[in-house]
Amino acid sequence: MGLTISSGGGDYENLEAGRYKATCYKLVDAGTREESYQDGPLKKRHLVYIYWEVTHKQEVDDGAEHWEEVRMADGRPFSASKKYTASLNENAALFKDLKSWRGRPFSDVDLAGFELPKVLGVTAELEMIKQNKDELGGRVKVEGVYKPEGGMKKVTTSNNLQCFDIDVYAQEFAGKSSDESKAMCDMLEDMPPWMIEEIDQSFEVQAVRNKNTSPASAPEPGGLADLAKADTKIDFDDDIPF
Repeated sequence: MGLTISSGGGDYENLEAGRYKATCYKLVDAGTREESYQDGPLKKRHLVYIYWEVTHKQEVDDGAEHWEEVRMADGRPFSASKKYTASLNENAALFKDLKSWRGRPFSDVDLAGFELPKVLGVTAELEMIKQNKDELGGRVKVEGVYKPEGGMKKVTTSNNLQCFDIDVYAQEFAGKSSDESKAMCDMLEDMPPWMIEEIDQSFEVQAVRNKNTSPASAPEPGGLADLAKADTKIDFDDDIPF
């Protein structure tokens, strides 16, 4: 990926607006595409999606706050996600959410090579709000990401931790197929059709699929770890997750 740095529709069960305990379990680098914001001019935008496994909702009874476990009818945890531009500019939504999630400012050293995969397995609190009726049918979306009470922890999730790196995926079409690129292909198969289309139409994938692209000119693996080097290993003894 070029990156070191919510709810579903149809018959899916949906969360209500409120405050939730959650843990990040998946990152998807969807690559670069042209998009407009609020009917403005088209601009290149590198997109990344962060997914959380939602486990508890904050409730208030007789003025006392407590956390209630939430599960889908079949016992699986709910999932929530948010789409970001892959940028650590101080005005970017990703920068703002990471800052509030970690509960402290970024240093210049942090910003020089932030490894986004470090958020995998890390706990958070999510503020979910109801969207307008025109936005995904009025379901809830992630409005804010915050440091959880008691501090961030790295925990085991019900879902497998996943990190889709578009640069590694692109190797499959650039004459550099490997176990890693095939793993990205397998991961892609489990994504919704709209996301598969978004990834396959990205500038990164289209470049290597072009018949004039030679293996030598294909991008090198890396990606999500350059917003430094992707590393999805979890060190449960680390006092500061990210």
